[in-house]
Amino acid sequence: MPELLLAANTPVVVVSFTLYTLAIVAIGLYSARFARRSNEDFFLAGRSLNGWVAALSASASSESGWVTLGLVGWAFTEGVKAYWIIPGCLLGFLFNWFVVAGRMNDRARALGALTLPDFFAFNFKERLPLIRTLSVIVILVAMFLYIAAQFAAAGKAFEASFTVLNYKWGVLIGAAIVLIYTITGGFRAVCWTDFLQALLMVGTLVIFPVYLLAIEGGYTFITGELRTLNPELLDFTPNVGAIAFIGFLLGSGALGINFGYPGQPHVLVRFLALKDRKEARLAGVVSFFWGLMVYWGAVTIGLMARAMTQAGAAWGQQMLENPDIYGELGLVLSAMHMLPGVLSGMVLAAVLAAICSTADSQLVVAASAGANDLYARVIDRGGKTSHLLVNRITVLVLGVAAVLMVIDREVRVYEYVLTYGWAILGAAFGPQVILLLLWKRASYAGCLVGMLIGFLLAIIWPSVYDAKETGVEVYNLPLAFIVAFGWNVIISLLVPDKAEPGESPVAIDEYPAATRE
Repeated sequence: MPELLLAANTPVVVVSFTLYTLAIVAIGLYSARFARRSNEDFFLAGRSLNGWVAALSASASSESGWVTLGLVGWAFTEGVKAYWIIPGCLLGFLFNWFVVAGRMNDRARALGALTLPDFFAFNFKERLPLIRTLSVIVILVAMFLYIAAQFAAAGKAFEASFTVLNYKWGVLIGAAIVLIYTITGGFRAVCWTDFLQALLMVGTLVIFPVYLLAIEGGYTFITGELRTLNPELLDFTPNVGAIAFIGFLLGSGALGINFGYPGQPHVLVRFLALKDRKEARLAGVVSFFWGLMVYWGAVTIGLMARAMTQAGAAWGQQMLENPDIYGELGLVLSAMHMLPGVLSGMVLAAVLAAICSTADSQLVVAASAGANDLYARVIDRGGKTSHLLVNRITVLVLGVAAVLMVIDREVRVYEYVLTYGWAILGAAFGPQVILLLLWKRASYAGCLVGMLIGFLLAIIWPSVYDAKETGVEVYNLPLAFIVAFGWNVIISLLVPDKAEPGESPVAIDEYPAATRE
């Protein structure tokens, strides 16, 4: 990284950040004392989450380093149109909590389901584990890419903040912090730490942009600087034709993100873990306002960083010269150069909080896929090996593999997360979850075909379609989601299940291993 981008490495920054990190690890380790030796506790914290913890931990886990780094960089390069991300995400928040969460909690309790693959397999009385195996493949592939992006974000943040650390050391330190408390405490540790990290994120992404607006002269400063050199950055909507505008609205920078929310296992697992469906309404309100503040703050910081660099801020000139690579460091660099050491250390902690709160949740979900859904349900049904041991081994192996993927190359976090991890999960699982909960005629065959099509199309589309050639963005998530949804409906009508509509899909005692260690 060019020397100009490196922030001053003050002892105060190091101390404040270190104290935060130790506190998070300590909370994760402490939570392990309350863990009972059962899969239900490791994966769902004993189905005991209240609305506040569920809302903030779910929100923090879904809004990762792509917000504190990626979204800031998106605003830096694209301008005020980045505010489209607010309705692009909040509609998904509302749909998840007020339509999906309560219904999914009720159904999962009746089925004894601990995981999303459990949820599908138990609902359809699956004997040959096709949906279960395909679900595990989807989760492991998508989570591997998603977690790798989080560790890459950690590498960027550490390199920009500490002169003694390079990108590789940043990746290793970020991964080590997450793996320590996730392996030890499981889902309970993840929820407790994510709750605190969500509070830190919202505090940072509200107070810091308000501070910047106050000292620089508000939005007048932003509009004045951008209008001078880049007036197109002040266009709230792109100046394109009708078809291209629809592509923008359904793209990764606007409403297209909404299609992913019903399919994220690291979010849906919070619905399974709720104490009861009443908590979902409270959680919906809390998560809505949390998201509103976080998205506004991240975009505003990106715009302020762009305006300040155009006004001559020395710390941001390399960002201005190469925004695609360095624009994502707007929050870290502006905080390191404009705040006292203790506060800039807290900003760095908030960046790490966003990274950790997603990576830890995804590691637990991946562990559940490998240990519970594949090993315990398919391979070792006799329970000869401790499933909790397999859980922890899965977390460790996936974490190490994700580190190896990104340690020698930097990735653009915003694009990597939304084009691959988020899109694959949203397209493969989202249509199937919605139809299973809201349509009685949804069938086993329809779910299997829809999941497979959503998974494959989300992966293949970015490599076969070039928006630069056509001038129209076709985001792989809504495309794959709509196609998968349609095929699920068609196949469900052509190949219905034998059970009559409304019949109880499964007897719980058919699956005595549902809460087995």
